[in-house]
Amino acid sequence: MTSVIRRRGRSLVDQVVDTIGQDIVARRFPPGSQLPNETEWCERLQVSRSVLREALRVLVSKNLIDIRSRAGGRVRDDSEWNLLDPDILQWRSQSGERSSFVTELFELRRVIEPAAAALAASRITPAQLDDLAAALAEMTAAGEDSARFLEPDACFHRIILASVGNSLFRALGQAVTVALDITLRLSLDAPQGQQQSLPFHETVLDAIASGDSAAAAAAMLTLVNASERDVTEAQAAGAKRLTPSRPPPSKIARR
Repeated sequence: MTSVIRRRGRSLVDQVVDTIGQDIVARRFPPGSQLPNETEWCERLQVSRSVLREALRVLVSKNLIDIRSRAGGRVRDDSEWNLLDPDILQWRSQSGERSSFVTELFELRRVIEPAAAALAASRITPAQLDDLAAALAEMTAAGEDSARFLEPDACFHRIILASVGNSLFRALGQAVTVALDITLRLSLDAPQGQQQSLPFHETVLDAIASGDSAAAAAAMLTLVNASERDVTEAQAAGAKRLTPSRPPPSKIARR
């Protein structure tokens, strides 16, 4: 039975949007399928009709569903979903297709971030450059404390995206920021730790500071590729930890 995902600091409407959105993205309601009617939803989720209707309007705006009079709600084909919507990105990261989705996230990062670094080399302001250096200093100070390392790492990349000063980059920026957050969190358990990524960040900073666009793009591509390796290794390590150990054949009881 579907239940509302309760999260502090989020409105009840947002929680209902999360609950239904995750069910749709996880294919518990496949594309083309009919959704429960209002009465069923309200009973399942224990919410009022006004809350439900507002949540459904949000899902319509994300192109996840259609609402038709009398026919109720229907899940739209996934080719019509707003896949760069930050909520949909988060829901996909929590679904059963994580491996292929992570591959797509890094493909997006490889397209956007080296280009952003190249533009940043000629456009970044002195204040933004100082902020970039400060973020790197915080990453260094964090050591192997993954929780402390995450925010300055994400901040480092956000500063570069913001420094481009391009309205279309800003439109993509939120999606890329979510992609960053997801992939950085997935890399927290990388066996080599976090500090091994610092030289890659330093190379990006040096190239941007020197105004070398080509070097900045190449350095960012190297950094993104290294991040993908970290995520792959972290996921492999996590899977190994979750694999139940078996006794050696000689210790298995014979029947």
